[in-house]
Amino acid sequence: MKVKLSLKEFTRHLQIAMRAIAVRPTLPILNYMLMEAEDGKVMLTGYDMEMGIRVKFPAEVIEAGSLAVKAKTLNEIVTQIPAEDIELDFNDISKITISGGRSEFQLVGKPGGEYPSLPDVGEEEEVLTLPIERFMTNLKRTIFASSLDMPKNYTSGILLKISDNLLQIVATDGRRLAMVTDKLKSVHEGEKMVLIPSKTMHELLRILGMNWEGDLELHLSENLALFRLGDNGEVEIITHLLDTPYPDYEKVIPEETTGSLTVDRNRLIASLRQVGILARQQDGRDMSVLETTDDHLKISSKAESEGKAEVEVPIEREGEPLKVAFNYQYLLDPLLAVEDEKIVMKYSGSLEPGIITIPSDDSYTYVVMPVRLPE
Repeated sequence: MKVKLSLKEFTRHLQIAMRAIAVRPTLPILNYMLMEAEDGKVMLTGYDMEMGIRVKFPAEVIEAGSLAVKAKTLNEIVTQIPAEDIELDFNDISKITISGGRSEFQLVGKPGGEYPSLPDVGEEEEVLTLPIERFMTNLKRTIFASSLDMPKNYTSGILLKISDNLLQIVATDGRRLAMVTDKLKSVHEGEKMVLIPSKTMHELLRILGMNWEGDLELHLSENLALFRLGDNGEVEIITHLLDTPYPDYEKVIPEETTGSLTVDRNRLIASLRQVGILARQQDGRDMSVLETTDDHLKISSKAESEGKAEVEVPIEREGEPLKVAFNYQYLLDPLLAVEDEKIVMKYSGSLEPGIITIPSDDSYTYVVMPVRLPE
């Protein structure tokens, strides 16, 4: 196997495939990256047995073939070679040569046949076409509410609910919930719900942020999801679906509230960051107390051994006054995920969930559970 290729293109695609290389792999071979060359293209594959990423790009293929090479070492080498083009010669599996400019490296690899195959989505039951920019926006508004700490649990997944011409994205860690609804390009009969691991969606979000344009394809089968983007399927992300029941999330969204306030988003972010300095000292509670006056919202926090903080921001209020406590970070996260100048908070007392919405887009809802106020 021998190829010549652009170092810039190789590095860009290697960085994408590296997202599927596990930090602590369960099998030694998963430390490796599969490299294949044929028909004027190079294909790189990373796989951690839960999520796989496959990328392909043009190259001068002098001799076709495949092999596996240590992913971390390969990545460190190509980021240090001072050249525009590089040559990879893998004819001898025990002496893989990577050369560019006046630099040359020799590595020991493994036969490509030893690398585990990615699962095959097969005959897709559902194929969705999603505009990349809009899907990124919606994913950013929700993904922070999921958890990465409880694998195989519904809280470590992002729910996609497909119904008619709508796609609903839902994330929850049991203490808060973020939900956004968007229109699909085409109508799909019936209803389908799939739970995609949060880890996969975090990696997808990072990859989508690498200046892609156009649409993202989502292929769904019974146990798998395949995301495809770029020209001619340049990038494919394959993941197993979580097989665990998802709770009836709509039940946690209050149907009625007793009051609401509208506040400048940036001023609220700054205020929460200020009180957060002391809220973080509360042995894990991270509690901030919100209390309204006529036209201001007072936000405060107190740590017995450290002191207290208090900030006021102007608001427009309707309905009953408010006094409630929330984890300050749970209030901050949705504010950082949206871009509107104003946000609206709806409430119904100190023991009921709070709701955050944005005036410009009624498709977005964020629900957060309160912290019990000290007696």
